[in-house]
Amino acid sequence: MQNIKNIIFDLGNVLLDLELPNIEHGFRQLFGDDYAKAGAELKKNQIFELYETGGLSTEEFVDAIRMSVTPHLLPEQVIGVWNSIFRTMPTERFDMLLRLRQNYKVFLLSNINDLHANWIDDYMLREHNLDGFQSTYFDGVYYSHLIRLRKPNADAYEYVLADAEIKAEESVFIDDLQVNIAAAANVGIHTIWHDGEMDIIERMKGF
Repeated sequence: MQNIKNIIFDLGNVLLDLELPNIEHGFRQLFGDDYAKAGAELKKNQIFELYETGGLSTEEFVDAIRMSVTPHLLPEQVIGVWNSIFRTMPTERFDMLLRLRQNYKVFLLSNINDLHANWIDDYMLREHNLDGFQSTYFDGVYYSHLIRLRKPNADAYEYVLADAEIKAEESVFIDDLQVNIAAAANVGIHTIWHDGEMDIIERMKGF
């Protein structure tokens, strides 16, 4: 791609490997026969979207889930399942980000929440001895629960462009979900769909 000055990464299943089915599997085990009913009620009340955009505190979010079934779950049960999606971020991907920052501004835009953000910070310190992951590897980090906007809503991308003072036509966005890619393209950002069949390091070798 020509004239690209800025690279905007998604986090989950792009830089950090996830096992997304673990959440559904874990809650099915905890909820038992009440899984469908509890899930429908949580979805109706937009519990997950609200938490992801900072509309609920962690305590409110955990309480909403644990009290959706009887007998009520323990907070640690909910948190354990919620954080069970995480796998790893190989060291080579950190090196890739540093290499990219020599020639581009590099940003992170992720639909995320407080529990997951805290888990990631703990993981970075525990596994990679990194106390400054965000500032070391990115020119700017945009978490949905902090900016109160989430993909694929256009205002999430527009917020990043405005806050970072970068132009859409000079930027490329990499995400694993087609709906997020399409939304970024609609606001004029170049896009790369990362389907997971190729490691992100291989995919970024042209930059």
